[in-house]
Amino acid sequence: MLGTSYSANINLSHFDLFQSLSDLHIIYIKTKAYVSYHITYFMALNRIYLMPHGDEIIDIPNEHSRKLNSEISKLAGTDNSDVIVVLSPHGINLSKNIGIINTERFLSDTKLKSVHLRDYWENERKLCENIIRESGDIGEEVRYATYSGEESVFPMDFGTSIPLYFFKKRPIVLIGQSRSIGRHSQKEFGMHLARTLMNYEKSVSIIFSADQAHTHSADGPYGYSQEAEVYEEKLKRCIEHNNFGEMEEIDQDIVDQAKPDSFWNILVMSRFLSESKRKMRFVYGYVERYFGMFLAISDKE
Repeated sequence: MLGTSYSANINLSHFDLFQSLSDLHIIYIKTKAYVSYHITYFMALNRIYLMPHGDEIIDIPNEHSRKLNSEISKLAGTDNSDVIVVLSPHGINLSKNIGIINTERFLSDTKLKSVHLRDYWENERKLCENIIRESGDIGEEVRYATYSGEESVFPMDFGTSIPLYFFKKRPIVLIGQSRSIGRHSQKEFGMHLARTLMNYEKSVSIIFSADQAHTHSADGPYGYSQEAEVYEEKLKRCIEHNNFGEMEEIDQDIVDQAKPDSFWNILVMSRFLSESKRKMRFVYGYVERYFGMFLAISDKE
């Protein structure tokens, strides 16, 4: 557990100051007119990633994908968090809530051209259940087969397994996406998620798994739309200026025509960033045939 501890005798009149700092955990013992404080600042939130999940970042068919693979590998290789939380648009997708998967383990079984991603990953159960509890009416617990035991295994989607390929094995938490709930609810979930991760007892990194517009080419499966470039220009501008107002207020027709799978996770990430007071840094992006892939990161300061 990462953290810095301080001990001090502080006049009781200063107690309100420390109560106002939500990221300080305070243990105090009354002694006459003073209070002895043991303060631990838990550095719970480590890195925040906006990461693509196209097969190409592993299969590497061209120089752009090679560059993206290299940048992701460098970042993931130095990530020392205890837990990784992944929000994927291709996992559990509920109509009225955002699903948080609460099984003992997850099984990846993603076949690519160059590799078969098959492995078991442990669920960080305590954090998972904290998120379920703290997300109120927006989050929904999802179970599969049994709550515990050998059969308590949920199948992992490629939007999760491809980003995790770059990281060393550790416990994870898997969260799905809902495209039916309103924009306000998406952002509210981001607020609850940030607060829960910041107050967890272990170091946590989070991946917002997302590919961008899917209508860059008439030869692609979704055809061509000029809104693909419009959508991605807006998103890149939001990342570079640390202001996601454009994405929060974007015309729904642009989203519908551009066909990203990122939009709903971007709404969650927008409030997550403002609540955690973090900024993203754009690392690299390009269009792979018909769809866009962006990599961005926020390192703890």
